[in-house]
Amino acid sequence: MSEPDPRSAFAFHLRELRRQVPGSITDETIARQAGCSRPTISAVLNARRFPSWEITAGIVRALDGDVERFRSLWRRAKRDIEEGRRREQTPELPDIGAGRLGPGAPLSARWYKNHREFYEAAAVAARQATAEIRTTYIRRYPPTQYTTPAAAAYFETILNWAREPAEDERSVRRIIGIPGQDGCLDPEILKWVRRHHDETGDVLNYEATAMLWSPNADGLNMALIDDSVVFLAFSGGPRQKLNGFSVNDRTFMTYFAAYFDQLWLALKPLSTFLEDLDGSG
Repeated sequence: MSEPDPRSAFAFHLRELRRQVPGSITDETIARQAGCSRPTISAVLNARRFPSWEITAGIVRALDGDVERFRSLWRRAKRDIEEGRRREQTPELPDIGAGRLGPGAPLSARWYKNHREFYEAAAVAARQATAEIRTTYIRRYPPTQYTTPAAAAYFETILNWAREPAEDERSVRRIIGIPGQDGCLDPEILKWVRRHHDETGDVLNYEATAMLWSPNADGLNMALIDDSVVFLAFSGGPRQKLNGFSVNDRTFMTYFAAYFDQLWLALKPLSTFLEDLDGSG
């Protein structure tokens, strides 16, 4: 007997909670109290969409449920969904010949020699996304300290895309590395992270996780657009220095998507990361 779909199982728990509410409560009422739209409530309760924790907590509070119980159920369902996605996306390793990925398929990259070229191209790709954007931010300086308009436009494009109303599901997931050593986090990055969390709290299609980043160097950053385009950024030295490349290839994408999802699964939601940080202070 096959295991139930975790999204459907979680939606069942929410519907059961709703059934226990005395009288009747409409989707509109739940949405108003949870701070989201009626179509979002319908999609969540009918298992067409797995909600963020913020939406889940809002629904549970609207239904006078046990928030901590549902936090546990949500984490378990999220873990099962991510593990299932990772199993589906992890490819068999193809043979890689000289300059080729798979038989007869040349791997073509587009190179960006500076900050502006990279971010302009990434913003264009983000605006053309149809379903999902996965991105990382692991740098020693907050994005507010980059002076090029292209960089600012890229970060704004990601959030605007997540905010846009759409008939189909769309999702932005960002992994944030917070520099720090011996438990001391970089104050400028942490300040930006807290403000970023507050500013994105109402963006229902946006989620972020966080981790401590201990090396005194930038990480390899990526942006994965839908299921085909990979942007890789290389930075370091002067804070404005950045270059990279993009590859439009589904097989190439699967390697980075599998890595991203593995890392995402191991990390805490940004809200939980900050709660734990404040609790230990």
